[in-house]
Amino acid sequence: MPLFSAASAASSAADLPPAATAGDGTDEAARPSLWLPSPYLVLGGLLWAVLSAAAWRAPLCCEAGLQAAVVERLRVNLLHPAFPMTDLPAVASAHYSPYALLQGLAARATELSGPSVVALAASVNLLLLLTGIGRLTRLLTPNRWVPVLLLVPLGLIHWADPARWSAPTTFAVAVTLHVWAWTGRVAARVAEPGDPAPGRTPRWREAAGIGGLLGVVLLVHPQTAVGAAIGCLTLIVFRTRIRIRPTVWRWAFAAVCAVAVAALWPYYNGLTAPRAPSDSLTAAPSAAEGVEAAGEPYAWATAYVPRGEVVLTDSRPAMYALAGHGAYVLADALPDAGLATTERRERSRAVAAYLDASTPQAGRDGITARYGVRWLLLTRHQRLPENATVLAFSPRTGEVLARVTTG
Repeated sequence: MPLFSAASAASSAADLPPAATAGDGTDEAARPSLWLPSPYLVLGGLLWAVLSAAAWRAPLCCEAGLQAAVVERLRVNLLHPAFPMTDLPAVASAHYSPYALLQGLAARATELSGPSVVALAASVNLLLLLTGIGRLTRLLTPNRWVPVLLLVPLGLIHWADPARWSAPTTFAVAVTLHVWAWTGRVAARVAEPGDPAPGRTPRWREAAGIGGLLGVVLLVHPQTAVGAAIGCLTLIVFRTRIRIRPTVWRWAFAAVCAVAVAALWPYYNGLTAPRAPSDSLTAAPSAAEGVEAAGEPYAWATAYVPRGEVVLTDSRPAMYALAGHGAYVLADALPDAGLATTERRERSRAVAAYLDASTPQAGRDGITARYGVRWLLLTRHQRLPENATVLAFSPRTGEVLARVTTG
């Protein structure tokens, strides 16, 4: 919707007497009309402010913790980062998308922490989403209340569980809305008098831009890219006001640009990159006390563990919080698909063996030495090894953070 709309006049110019003047002697008809913000601008701006503030207070759990970990790895090494959770060089990790790279560049330029960049990016994503809704609805309908109605489910969905709101998905959907608005406007354009190439729409640069953005969406969230492509095709078919045949090659060029961007992305091939593993044998240890610890901020633990050090734990919420503040975990609850299956299984078995009460101390020492483990985060039901010193604990969950002493 337009950001501003004209307020309706109290009376028409025909109803005014010829000599009607204001108190200062100026002609009322000559006064500029009063412009007021549209309902969408007011309510959308309010929703943006509230949800942006909530993003800074959300616990670093799940998706937010993973994204913060990605930012931390890019801060350390922009060109060759490690896996987000594991201290191994990342090979074809689909987490390092254009969206993640923008966050990493922001972290390096501002020296903000990973969690701070993620919270700031949430505000930017929401702004992109709201402006995308406004542009697309303005293209499809003149009714200025349509985008206002869309704010209701948007606010409810986001507010239901802000800690698990997927930032990359939000970014991909927001970009998709802008691409649809751009595609619809271009497809509906008619030739102007004197146009040397009537019917040649989109222009080559427009096709390249639309295709490039579709390629970015494909890299960030492939599932959204499928819907984005279908939506673009639908808009082209139903909004093109000239014969479609002269435009086929240019829209085909847009598709080529999308594929090229995805295939040539230097961090991984967006067309062939593996996704999250579904094999139960490759899953890391289950999250102990996950329900109780889901809202735990873990500030009591992250304050002690330096960036780049390895923590052994099977608490999934703790994994994301620790990694989001720059530490690594020995085995991730949801391992990166780019990590070799053998390595994933070995690390999962190492965590299980270390936490097994029947494992002798020599076996535990071998695990910590092999993987460089210096920290433990244990639940209240897990046994503290002989060479570990407790440094902090959570009164809420009973979890403890301990430092491992090496011989």
